[in-house]
Amino acid sequence: MKLNLILFFFCTLVTISWAQSPNLSKYNEEIKKIEDTVKYFEVEKINDQFYMLIGGGGNVGVFVSDKNVIMVDNKYEIIEEVLMSSLREITSNPIKYIINTHYHHDHSDGNRAFGKMGVPIISHENAKVRMQKVTQLYGGIYDFIDGFVQDKYPTEALPIITYNSKLTLSEDGEDIEMYNFGSGHTDGDSIIYFKNANIMHTGDAFVRYGYPYVDLNNGGSIKGIIEVLGSIASLANDQTVIMPGHGNLSTKQDVLDLKKSLMNLYQKTVLGLEKGLSYQEIADSIDETLAADPVMPGAELTKLNYIKSIELELNN
Repeated sequence: MKLNLILFFFCTLVTISWAQSPNLSKYNEEIKKIEDTVKYFEVEKINDQFYMLIGGGGNVGVFVSDKNVIMVDNKYEIIEEVLMSSLREITSNPIKYIINTHYHHDHSDGNRAFGKMGVPIISHENAKVRMQKVTQLYGGIYDFIDGFVQDKYPTEALPIITYNSKLTLSEDGEDIEMYNFGSGHTDGDSIIYFKNANIMHTGDAFVRYGYPYVDLNNGGSIKGIIEVLGSIASLANDQTVIMPGHGNLSTKQDVLDLKKSLMNLYQKTVLGLEKGLSYQEIADSIDETLAADPVMPGAELTKLNYIKSIELELNN
């Protein structure tokens, strides 16, 4: 009996120790690389009030009002000084609040720095839930993400304002609308629409690097992201300037083009699986292969991974 109790407590301690010590090696490697390589951001001016900061993580949207700055996403904690240096090239106005498009580290890790400064942070409620946990990202679409664990955010880095489906704020005559259109890139994506300026930040619900990453481990859905792209297009018009999560400034047509490509892949995958075709046979039946960014893995391999991931999603 005594031996069993000793073994029980030993196993419990091992379990607790493992739970408290997630394997953050891939995260730490990425942070070190960012620290070593990112020394500046490209500042792209949209107009006198709106800018996009490019490089070293997801695109950051900047809205400069008469007295304040509203920032969409904030890249990494480790390069907060680089971000602030780029911001100060634009304006000396203080940051009134930061909106997170979702919880992933390359977009919201800067919460850890700006939260300590007392800058209020806003997100979808599910993004905050994800931030409060240790999460493992889905690696089935891009192999280099396999085994990537993101640690939970400290309390001061968490959003203090959250919403469910839509939230509207006003700043200096600008209506800032935040929408969650359901599961897409994750289950906590926010589309940020500056209505009067007709400028939108999509986060990673829309990107320009090829096949978009979908985090199936954390509420993401390939079918869902196709539907979200449709919702983004419906919200936009032909004059809307769209800041993607990664890539160049875009238009409504760019969103529709990606939606069409993914819908074609999705439908042919479902049909191919019903016919009992192999993954390669399904891939061969899809004429289009989305061109990959040079830093991303080969597009043909990613297409195969997408097909496998659609099957996984259908079976869950």
